[in-house]
Amino acid sequence: MDYLEALGQVIREVRVAAGLSRESCAQVLNRDHLAKVEQGRQAISVLKFHSLCECLGISQSLVLMAVEARMVGIDLEAYRHQQECDLNRLVGAGLLSSVINYGASRGVRGKRAEDNRSAIQTLQTEGLAKMEIVRRLGVSRSTVDRYWLKR
Repeated sequence: MDYLEALGQVIREVRVAAGLSRESCAQVLNRDHLAKVEQGRQAISVLKFHSLCECLGISQSLVLMAVEARMVGIDLEAYRHQQECDLNRLVGAGLLSSVINYGASRGVRGKRAEDNRSAIQTLQTEGLAKMEIVRRLGVSRSTVDRYWLKR
């Protein structure tokens, strides 16, 4: 079974369990399109998936969790526990957060620049000279000059 088939099965099962016909979901998704999605023959956009899940009264993450559990072939409860452990690990490592990380919008180079700025200014407040900071951090003199605090 491929991903689209598993997604379609879960969507169909949730829709039927909610007592909704394809026609009753027509305000969100054309009946024929929904049929193709449920048969695993057509993909669904993220925005339409979001709207469909709202219509069905279920969160997208729960639908996707059920799909992924089927894809790896394990019990949904065991998969939920595994995902919870992964989530805790990723949150603890700072890779996932519920708040916006504006530094990420600047990309990897922006993050590295922010790390350099912070390290240079910290070492400056500790009293190190510019060339000592260059050697310690392995950055160029111009990088140190760029972030050097004027007093």
